[in-house]
Amino acid sequence: MDDEESFQQPPSPTLNQTQAGDSEEAQLHINLELAPGTRLRVTLDSHSPDGTALEQRVITLENPAPQPLPSDSPPVLRPHSRPPWSFRTPGWPIWLFAAALVVYLTIRLIGLAHFPIFFFTDEAIQTVTAADLIHNQFRSPEGEFLPTFFKNGGQYNLSTSVYLQVLPTLVFGKSIFVTRAVSVLVSLLAALSIGLALKNAFGSRSGWVGVLLLAVTPTWFLHSRTAFETVLAVSFYAAFLYCYLLYRQGKTGYLYAAVVFGALTFYSYSPGQAVIALTAVLLFIVDLRYHWQQRKIVLRGIILALALAVPYLRFQINHPGEMLRHLAILDSYWIQELPLREKLSRYGHEYLRGINPLYWYDPTPDGLVRHIMKGYSFLWLPALPFVIFGFGLALARNRNPAYRVVLAAFLAVPAGAALVGLGITRLLFMVIPAALLGGIGFSAALEWMVLRLRQPKLRERVFLGLSLMVFIAMGAAGSFMAHDALVNGPTWFDDYGLAGMQYGGDSLFSAVRSYLDENPQARILLSPSWANGTDVIARFFFDDPLPFSLGSVAGHLGEYTPIGADEVFILLPEELAQVRASGKFETVAIERTVNYPNGQPGFYFTHLAYVDNAEAVFEQERNLRRELTEDTLFLQDGTMAAVAYSNLDMGEIKQAFDGDPASLIRTYEANPFKINITFAEARPLDGLQLRVGGVATRVSALVYIEGESLPRSFSVEASESPAPQNLSLDFYETRMVSAIQIEIRNIRDSEPAHVHLWEITFR
Repeated sequence: MDDEESFQQPPSPTLNQTQAGDSEEAQLHINLELAPGTRLRVTLDSHSPDGTALEQRVITLENPAPQPLPSDSPPVLRPHSRPPWSFRTPGWPIWLFAAALVVYLTIRLIGLAHFPIFFFTDEAIQTVTAADLIHNQFRSPEGEFLPTFFKNGGQYNLSTSVYLQVLPTLVFGKSIFVTRAVSVLVSLLAALSIGLALKNAFGSRSGWVGVLLLAVTPTWFLHSRTAFETVLAVSFYAAFLYCYLLYRQGKTGYLYAAVVFGALTFYSYSPGQAVIALTAVLLFIVDLRYHWQQRKIVLRGIILALALAVPYLRFQINHPGEMLRHLAILDSYWIQELPLREKLSRYGHEYLRGINPLYWYDPTPDGLVRHIMKGYSFLWLPALPFVIFGFGLALARNRNPAYRVVLAAFLAVPAGAALVGLGITRLLFMVIPAALLGGIGFSAALEWMVLRLRQPKLRERVFLGLSLMVFIAMGAAGSFMAHDALVNGPTWFDDYGLAGMQYGGDSLFSAVRSYLDENPQARILLSPSWANGTDVIARFFFDDPLPFSLGSVAGHLGEYTPIGADEVFILLPEELAQVRASGKFETVAIERTVNYPNGQPGFYFTHLAYVDNAEAVFEQERNLRRELTEDTLFLQDGTMAAVAYSNLDMGEIKQAFDGDPASLIRTYEANPFKINITFAEARPLDGLQLRVGGVATRVSALVYIEGESLPRSFSVEASESPAPQNLSLDFYETRMVSAIQIEIRNIRDSEPAHVHLWEITFR
C-alpha cells in the first residue's frame, strides 16, 4: 500500500468459497472495500494438488483519492488512524463496550445508599428543593415561576439538579438511593460520550477502554455516587464535547445538541460556567475557518444559544449583583482589595496547580476527607503512562481537529476553580480529558503492538486476547475499588464531625424516628453542629413541621433555662464533655447512643437536670464575662498601646492588629465584644476598617480626641452575609486620637454569644 490514507478506513474483505467436485470449477470470491487514495497489488499463485505451479497473475487495484478541497476550505475531521486488519467477528468490540457500561453502572449502584457514608446538605437540598417546588406549584419562595436558580447556603447555585429530582420525588418520595441514582444515571452519559468519542472521532477499536477508565477513576467513582450538582455538569460537559466532535467531523446538525449540552453544563454548576465558556472560546478560535464554512449552521446555533440564555438573563434582571455576591460568599481573592497584578498572578498559580499531574496522581491528596478515597489518587494512577502518551499524541497530531478539542478541554478545566481556589469538586471536569487522553494512548499502544505482527489471523487473535485481558484487569480493579469503599471506606478516616465526614444522616434520623415512636411525648433538642445545613437534612427525612427542635446545649450552658422532665438532648461527644465539665448539671443520664462507623459513640440521647444553685452560678458567670482582660501590645507601625478586651476562647488579641485578614479571634461568651485601646501617644486617624463575621453586626466606637473633654460617638451596621465582611467606620475627618473604645455586637444574638473578629486597621 502506497498511501497512509489506507489506514483511515480499513478494507473490510469478505470471503466466500464454493468447492465442487472434480468435474466442477472451484470458485473463490473475495470482496474488498478500498479507502479513497488506496492502491493494492494482489499476487495470485495457483498450484495443482501435487504442488506443481500452474499460473501466477498480478492484479493492481486502485481507488482514486478525492479531489483536494480548495485552499481556503477547512479540513473535515476524520479518525486519525485505524489498524489495517479486519475481524471475522466484528461484533465483539460492541459487546465489550456494552459490558463496560454494565461494569460502570454495577460498581456505582451496589451499596449506593451506604457509600459515601455521609449524606449531608449538598445532597439533601436537591430533593428537598424539588419537593418544595412541587408543593409551591413550581414557584420559588419569592413567587417566581420555574425559577432559573435555587438557593443553597444563602447563594443561588442550584438549577438543573433540582429539576431532575422532580419526577423521582413525585414517584418515589425522598430516598437516599433514588436521589443518588439520578446522579448515577446522568453520569452514564459521560461514560457513553467518552467511549463513543474514542470510537467515532478517534477511530479507536477500543472505545470501551474510555468507559472503564472513567469507571475506575477514584474521584469520579466517589463523586458520581453522590447527588452533587458537579456530577451533572461534568456529564453534560462530556456530551457537549462528543457532539462537538461529531459536528467537527462533518455531521453539522450535532452542533445544536452541543449547544444544548453546553447550556446544561452552564446551568448545572457555577464553576462549570467558566469551564464551558472558555472551552467555547477556544474551540471557536481554533476552528474558525470551519465555522465560517458552516456559517449558516453556526448562526442557527448562536440563535439557539441566545434562546437558552433567556432564563439566565431573567435571573440577572431579577437578582442583580448575585455573581459578585457569590464570589464574596466564597471569599474569592478577585473581590478583595488587591492589586490587579497580584490577582492575575494568583489566578495563574491556581490554574497551573489545576493541571499539575502531581495534584492529580498523588496517592495522598490534600483536601476535605469526605472528598478523598484513602490510598487512592484523584485520577487512576495505573493509567498515567497512557494519559501521558495520549497527551503527547494530541500535541503531535494537533493539526487533526479531534485532538485540538481534547487539548482545549484540558486547558479549560481549571478556569472555574482558579477563580476561588482549588477544590476537587470544582476541578472534577478533569476526569473527561484524562479519560479521553488515556483512551487515545491505550488504543495507540495496543495497535502498535498488534501491527508488529505480520499474520492477519494472529493479529486478530492477539488483539482480541489483549483486549480481554485488559478488560478483565480493569473490571477487577473497579470491583476491588467498590469492595474496598463499601467494606473499609466507613473507617478510612476517624473525623466524623463538621470538619470531616459530617456523618449522621440516615443513621441518626432513623434513631430519632424510632425514639419518637417509642416516646411520642418527648421534646427533643438535636444538636446541629455535626453538619452544615442540618435543617435541610432533617427535612429530607421528616415532613414539615419537624417533630423535634434543632439547637445546641450551649444555650443551657451559658444561660439558665428551665429543663422539663420530657426534654431529651441529643449531644455530640464534645458537647457531652462540656456538660459534664461545667459543674452545672446534677443529672446527666444517657438513654441511648448512635455510634460512628468505627464503633465509637457519636450521638448521645440524654436527660439533663441542673444543680440546685444553678441560677446563682449563672449570675456569677455573667458578672465575670463582663470583666475585661488587660494587655500591652505593639501595633503594626511599631507604636505601643494598652488594650482591655473581652475574654477570648479563640486566638490572641494581638492577632486583631497583625495585618493578616485570615487570623481569627473570638469572644468566649461576650456580646458585644469590647476592645478599649489607649495609645501611648495621640495619633492622627480618620477612621477604622474592621473585618467581622457574617452575622448582622453593629460596630460602635467612642473616640477620645486630644483637646476635647468628651468622646465622640461613631457607628456603622452591616446586614447578614454568609461570609466574613469588611466594615468601614468613618470619623469624617482626620483627628488626633488618644483612645478608642470599640464595641462589636452581633445584632440578632443575645448574650452569651461568640463574636468573631479578623482584623482592625487604623487609617
